[in-house]
Amino acid sequence: MPREPAWRVFSSEFNASKYYIKAKEPKMPSYIVTPLGAKISRIFVVGVLTEVRLLTDEVVKARVADHTGAFYVLAGRFNPDSRQILETVKVPQFLAVVGKINVYKPNEELMYISIVPEKVKVVSEILRDYWVFDTARRLKIRIDAMNEALKMDEPTLQALMDLGFSRRIAEGVIDAIKFYEKINVAKYMEMLKDSLKHLLPEYKAMGYELPGVEEEEEEEIESTEMEEKILKLIDELNDDNKGASYEKLLEKSGLDAEKLDEILLNLQEKGEIYEPLLGRFKRI
Repeated sequence: MPREPAWRVFSSEFNASKYYIKAKEPKMPSYIVTPLGAKISRIFVVGVLTEVRLLTDEVVKARVADHTGAFYVLAGRFNPDSRQILETVKVPQFLAVVGKINVYKPNEELMYISIVPEKVKVVSEILRDYWVFDTARRLKIRIDAMNEALKMDEPTLQALMDLGFSRRIAEGVIDAIKFYEKINVAKYMEMLKDSLKHLLPEYKAMGYELPGVEEEEEEEIESTEMEEKILKLIDELNDDNKGASYEKLLEKSGLDAEKLDEILLNLQEKGEIYEPLLGRFKRI
C-alpha cells in the first residue's frame, strides 16, 4: 500500500475538522476531512514550539503555533526520537513536524485532533516562511475547487476533475460538501490573504510580521497563566459535578466575555475541558 501524502494546511482549518473516517481494517489509514476538503491521514507542519508538557511518564504533549492558531503534538514510547527532541529543545523554537493524525472522541459531539510525530526537526525562520507560502498556495487550490463545486447543482468527482483539479482534491471537496452543512469559504480566503501579506517585505518593514519566537514566548506565558486560572476556577465551581457554569466563570474570572470565550475554546481544542451540558464546563 502506498504511503499517504503529508498535507500542508494551516492550524485553523485543521482544527475546524469535524469529519472523521476511521479505518475499518488493520494497517489501513484513518482520515479527517477539513471544511475545505483536505482528506488528511498524514501532515507536515512548521511553526513555533511554544509549550512542552509531560502528560504521563511516557507521553509528551507539545504546542506548535502558526499565525492562525496551533497544532498539538503527542509523542510517546513509540516515537522515542521525536519525544527526545521535544523534551530537550529550547522553547520557543522554530520546529518542523511530520506525522499522522490522532483523533480522540470522548462523545459524539466532541472531537480533538493531534499529531503523532514520525519526525521532528529544529528549522530556521526562512523554512517556516516558505512553509507558509507553500501552504497558502495549496489552500488557494482547495478554495478554488470548493467554489467551483458549490456553483454546481450536484457536484461530482468527474466534473471537478474535468476542471483540472486532481482526484485527491476533488474527492475531499465532495466529501466535505456532503458532511458540512455550511462551508464559509470567504473566511478561508481572508486567511489566505493574511498569510501572504505577512510575507511581503513592505509589511515586514512596517512591523506586520508573522509571529516570531520572542513574541510567541511572551504571548504563551500570558495565555498559559490565564488558562491555568480558568482551569482552577472550573475545578472550584464544579461543586455539583455537572460542570462550572459559564455565568459563574464570567463573574469569578473578572474577564470580559470575549476573552473568556477565547480561553474556553483554546482549552477545548487542547483537550483539557469539555462541555457536558450547554454552558457548563468540566475537565477531561
